[in-house]
Amino acid sequence: SLVGNEGEETDLCATIQNVEYLCCRTPPTTDTNPPSSNSSMSPEDSGMLGIIYNALHVNDDDESPNYNQVGAQRRRGRSLLSAEDSATFLKGGFYSRDLPDGLTVLSINTVLYSSFFGPEPFADDPGEQFTWMRNTLMNIRERGNSQAMIVGHVPPSMGSFRHTQLWKEKYINVYYEIIQEFDDVVAGQLFGHLHSDEFRVGVGKSAIPSSLSTPLLLTGSLTPIHGNNPSFRKVFYDGGAADDNQFKLLDYESHRHSVSDSNAEDWSKLYTFSETYNTATEYIKTEGLSANVFRSILQSMKDKQGNTSPTLHSFLSLVGSGSDGDAESSHKDNDCDAECRAEWMCTLSGTTTAKQYNTCLLQKSGSSRHMIGIAGAALFAAAFLFMIVVRIRKRRARDQYESPSSIEGTVEMDDQEML
Repeated sequence: SLVGNEGEETDLCATIQNVEYLCCRTPPTTDTNPPSSNSSMSPEDSGMLGIIYNALHVNDDDESPNYNQVGAQRRRGRSLLSAEDSATFLKGGFYSRDLPDGLTVLSINTVLYSSFFGPEPFADDPGEQFTWMRNTLMNIRERGNSQAMIVGHVPPSMGSFRHTQLWKEKYINVYYEIIQEFDDVVAGQLFGHLHSDEFRVGVGKSAIPSSLSTPLLLTGSLTPIHGNNPSFRKVFYDGGAADDNQFKLLDYESHRHSVSDSNAEDWSKLYTFSETYNTATEYIKTEGLSANVFRSILQSMKDKQGNTSPTLHSFLSLVGSGSDGDAESSHKDNDCDAECRAEWMCTLSGTTTAKQYNTCLLQKSGSSRHMIGIAGAALFAAAFLFMIVVRIRKRRARDQYESPSSIEGTVEMDDQEML
């Protein structure tokens, strides 16, 4: 959830219940692809998107079992979708929302770009979502008094669980072209999907442009199916100064419910970002949760004398939302070996395709072999030098031993000659 200057949050409990009810009564054969027509669509003609739209857009004649809860939500003015959202939501499952403080949230449908989604409904721009993103961000820039927060489900990056490419490459490229073009407008990028508490940031010549001022923040999940604890994240942001309306993410809190603790009956705060990653305190004070902050954290995650750094150790203990599950399912592996550490560094540092990820691993492996080679050569040189020193010492000792005998022999010979 996003928490701005007003400190308000949106209660989604009733909405989730309504979505569950409507989706469960939907026939499994309902089409999940966005409609290909550019004409206006009705919910009844939009397949699963229409079902979800009806769940998120509250009507007075709602007959679901949760009518009282949803109706109360509507009366509080918190219906997630409005009639105006139908033009984009029914077309591709995306929409935007202008918050009272001037921030605009763009909720994008990332399923359209997923590596596992098919068949592809459109070759270049599914649902014309990229066109909509450009136009919306341009309007925000021209308004001059707002910025945008991008939120979505599947992040445009590599996954950390099976090390798979999460988006099709052509869509990854277009997405980052847009984000780079409107870097001055985008105040944050929030994603999920991986059921783990992670981030992605561009470094050097990584696929995620290192020039971007915002990282990708990946939150955990409510479902514990991958060994993680159920969790959610509260992200705090600044509404911006009156003179420039620059919004920025300030901090976040991760809350979890421990599934392994039978005595745990409620949610509890697991950690606060700024307190846990205090190696980047100075950056956080001035820039909030900027890309520079996460590049600083990534730098501090590098090995310390060939061992896991304290920063990476903390990250690994939190990545499964403090899960006590096994390392394979929850990522919790505080004894992460060199191969494990290389995988994490390549995942977090901006690789977005399987090819880039594997190249990164080869480079780190080559660097390790190079260092091993240097260490081996140094060890061989030291051993060789030691052998030389030992031989010299032995020769000197022998010379010192033989010299008195030679003198004694010479003396005896002179005595005989004298006789």
